Amino acid sequence: MPEPASSATFGWKSLSPRTTTVLLQLLLWVVLGVFYIAWNKRPNFSFEGPMWPLVALQMGFSVLLFNGLVYLIIPRWLLQGRTWRALAAGVAVLYAFEVWMYVGSRLAQTYLPLSAVMHRTLQQFYVADFWSGLLSPAEQISTFFGMLAIVLFPVLISFLTYALVIDRRRLALERDHLHLELGYLKSQINPQFLFNTLGSLQTMTRTRDDRAGDVVLHLADLMRYTLYETDTERVLLSRELEFLEDYLALERLRRPQTVSIAHTVVGTVAEQYVAPLLLHPFLERLFAGLDAAPHAVADVRSQVLVGADAVTLVLERTAQEPLPLTYRSDAAIGAALRRLALQYPSLHTADLTETEHRVLVKLQIRL
Repeated sequence: MPEPASSATFGWKSLSPRTTTVLLQLLLWVVLGVFYIAWNKRPNFSFEGPMWPLVALQMGFSVLLFNGLVYLIIPRWLLQGRTWRALAAGVAVLYAFEVWMYVGSRLAQTYLPLSAVMHRTLQQFYVADFWSGLLSPAEQISTFFGMLAIVLFPVLISFLTYALVIDRRRLALERDHLHLELGYLKSQINPQFLFNTLGSLQTMTRTRDDRAGDVVLHLADLMRYTLYETDTERVLLSRELEFLEDYLALERLRRPQTVSIAHTVVGTVAEQYVAPLLLHPFLERLFAGLDAAPHAVADVRSQVLVGADAVTLVLERTAQEPLPLTYRSDAAIGAALRRLALQYPSLHTADLTETEHRVLVKLQIRL
């Protein structure tokens, strides 16, 4: 079944987690490189010669800090209430910054042809008094504010990136939830209804009822649709309506004469698409409510109003004798409403009214 054109549009949500991680890392390097070049070219702090050794040191530590925050400190300690570990990690970050800059500066001074200004800057800020400053609280406070000026920007990026990662995980969970909901709805559709229909078919074949062939055809079409055509995000509305008609045809064959069933479709069905098996639970659970009173006199009416960009389903069941109030609390109805909220947020309305003698459902979906 072809997918609607809109679902093929490329977007960051379609990228795999591994690809997203790689792209985020590359973007981080580019953004941080621009930031540190601009930072070290500010009017009161600039170099006549190349500044790349200092930029490389700052960028290297910032990338390490970024990964530590996004993959360890924030998710595993800070957000899980392990405050002391998070605080200890903060202290460790401070000392790691000092060691990183000290070792990097000594290596740069030893092996790279630095300008005099760059050599003096590295010596003054990161090499001189390194060992004595490790045990001095005043030096640690001074180092903290110096580090903060350098890493504040990557820290902000880390929190924003983590928020993006969380959002992607939420979307992935929602997609998995939708697949589980769809599987749940299929399980609600198939077993009980299938066994009842097969029982009716057995009776028809024993009595040589001419309607047995129609039951087989309708049942085969139902099973083909639920098993092979509902694994996509959207299906043609026309196919979904055919499924409803096949279902109602079977209900007419197996329900007693005391149950009147009417179904109409108003409007032009063209190339509209809809989520699969979204309308069926609202209709199927109307009949499930009749199972509590097999001989009840009931009237079930179904109307589908089709527009160019919307579909409206109006269902009504009336019964002469009171029936249990099980429709609104039914698990399948709750699952269908959750699917609507996830797949058509702000694009649907659902009104359910239930009394002992009447159930009225008005469902509208903007496609």
